[in-house]
Amino acid sequence: MSDVRAAEPAELDAVVAILVAAFQDDPMSRWVFPGDERRRAVAHPAFFRELLRAGFAVGSVDVTDDHSAALIWLPGSAGDDEPVAGLDPAEQDRLDVLLGLMAAREPTEPHWHAQFIGVLPGRQREGIGGRLLSHGLARYDAEGVPTYLEASSPDSTRLYRRLGFRDHGPAFRPPGGPPMQPMWRAPA
Repeated sequence: MSDVRAAEPAELDAVVAILVAAFQDDPMSRWVFPGDERRRAVAHPAFFRELLRAGFAVGSVDVTDDHSAALIWLPGSAGDDEPVAGLDPAEQDRLDVLLGLMAAREPTEPHWHAQFIGVLPGRQREGIGGRLLSHGLARYDAEGVPTYLEASSPDSTRLYRRLGFRDHGPAFRPPGGPPMQPMWRAPA
């Protein structure tokens, strides 16, 4: 069993690789970045690299020691409206639609937003994602700060409910895309 810890900025490439692999077949990733090879080689690396830079600068990035999983935490409403270098215009347009829908549902009170809880495909269903998320929840519970996320599958929704998250309004979906369930957790 691998320990969970704060990632170091020097691990940026390793964490990008975790998230690229973890989200390659994610339904929302397929909607935003529909080309399989382009998603793996170009779009995901560009997108996750930018998001991780924000995580290291203003949030936190948690990782397992064996680099089987990673999670980006950002302060609530810490969105960036700048285009992601490397995305083509259609990818950027779909990403903007998704981010707009997410921003419209995100709570306005101070909170930490768990983004992209990724576990390598060969390691999923071992409880790693739950341990990774619990690590961050303990940190923010100690600070007395609520947490927020969007569940992108029935399995993740069940996991998040077991960890104390509750639905924060109805599920939403981009036009032609899969649903996402906004979820909120008060500090324990």
